[in-house]
Amino acid sequence: MHRKYTGVVAGLLLSILTVGTALAEGSWDSYIINAHRSFDSRTWTDRDIDANATTIRFDTCRDENTTNGSDDWAKVSLQRMRLFLPAENRGQKTLFCWVSATGDWGRQPASDYQFQLDDYSGGTDSWNVFDVGFLRVSY
Repeated sequence: MHRKYTGVVAGLLLSILTVGTALAEGSWDSYIINAHRSFDSRTWTDRDIDANATTIRFDTCRDENTTNGSDDWAKVSLQRMRLFLPAENRGQKTLFCWVSATGDWGRQPASDYQFQLDDYSGGTDSWNVFDVGFLRVSY
């Protein structure tokens, strides 16, 4: 009888540990409407309690006032927020996101973050705006 309970307890512990490591620390979903260059996202806190990468996914992005279609892209930078100092740029990725694209910034140290829309196709015209139908930030 003792072996039966030991096996059950070991199995439960293994399943809890396996599920716990498969889940990311955090994520959030949103969208963007009528953004211009230098658009900043909301701020999130990565406590770095797991080994998961910080990723930003854009689905169905497009310029409002151009007909680029499948050529639409966005340059997105990850910004590490610092108290009393300018944000630290942790790198820029180009997302070709007419359908879907994901940028991967790797594992980041514990801190507050936001992403910035640095540029986009058609972004040189001051009247042009950028939309993202769905975005997901995971960290």
